[in-house]
Amino acid sequence: MNKSSRRRFLASSAGLIGAGLTGLPLLAETKKNDLSQRSTTGLIYRTLGRTGIRVPIVSMGVMNASNPNLVKEAWKSGIRHFDSAWIYQNGNNELMIGRVLKELQVHREDVILASKVFLHDKRGVQKESELKEIFLERFHQSLERLQTNYIDILYLHDVSDAAQVNAPWLLDTFSELKKSKKIRWAGFSTHSYWPELVKDAADKGFYDVILLSLNYSMSHDTASLEAMNYAAAKGVGLVAMKTQCQQAWYKENLPAELQKFYEGKIMHTALLKWVLRHESIATAVPGFTTFQQLEEDMVVAANLEYTADELKFLTDHNVQLALNANCRFCGKCLPGCPHNVHIPTLMRAHMYAYAYGNVHMTRQTLSGQKELETCTQCNECTAQCINNVPIARRIKEIIPLLS
Repeated sequence: MNKSSRRRFLASSAGLIGAGLTGLPLLAETKKNDLSQRSTTGLIYRTLGRTGIRVPIVSMGVMNASNPNLVKEAWKSGIRHFDSAWIYQNGNNELMIGRVLKELQVHREDVILASKVFLHDKRGVQKESELKEIFLERFHQSLERLQTNYIDILYLHDVSDAAQVNAPWLLDTFSELKKSKKIRWAGFSTHSYWPELVKDAADKGFYDVILLSLNYSMSHDTASLEAMNYAAAKGVGLVAMKTQCQQAWYKENLPAELQKFYEGKIMHTALLKWVLRHESIATAVPGFTTFQQLEEDMVVAANLEYTADELKFLTDHNVQLALNANCRFCGKCLPGCPHNVHIPTLMRAHMYAYAYGNVHMTRQTLSGQKELETCTQCNECTAQCINNVPIARRIKEIIPLLS
């Protein structure tokens, strides 16, 4: 390497270190170690852990989508993995997917269907036999809606601790469903701070797939990145959600000259590329709801190289500070609340309302909980976020949505 090349290399490395972008392999390296391969369509494929299936690195999170034509276009664009849940849109989300795939005459073995069973509204149920009955009832409703006799990946939805996923009744239920070939792989999704949970699951070796939140606001969270790599090395298939973490309030902390990042394609593609340049992530399920967003995501599915504008966006100090306002559900704010309100749940409910425009999911997330009622009776919010998330303001913003 000559002196000029070395100077350019060192300058480039310094910029990446400052942005928390070190350790993220270039696409050329991805090809070399064969963790990723291109299909004949030009899309990048990866293997989903021990399941052995190969999927495009971009899949579809269908939660917020209500336009069947968007699902059709996703299929035609090359997406082969669709992620839904029993709870989404009161079941209409799964109904839409089933109808679209039938209309397109998609062969069942050519598509990967993932769904989730939600149990948080049954927190008062103590008997394992009753929990199992509810779980199976909801699972079979999902089968019927999707018009299939099996689901490829079945998750227990929104797990927050290891005790939930290690419950004997749940392990037995998943095992029975596998044995009867009603599911192919067992998994869980988590919105909580997940490093220890993911490592525990990797060590126990029962769960095949984990759906976890991962976005650029976590670029300096070494515990999460290490846990992710550890699980992947153990054969767990990792699927990333909440990847683009776009929120309108980021604009409030950005100078005018950076507003362009929110008006074009730069932000969405840069953030999705950052996630997918982690080779331990097999695929991401961005929740696109427009044809433009689909188009942007599919550009990423074929090329993980940063453009000059994307790299400028990711390395900009003001952007990084603004992205800090994204709640990571770490729970470090909890000791600051004298009423034991589970603040991360409220922040996730706010995200559904203001980032996704999905008030229905906001209400479902808070169903059966008294957190907001407690907050309305509190004179002053004393909880503080170490990353400057404005907790009190966001709580005030979601209270009117639930009346």
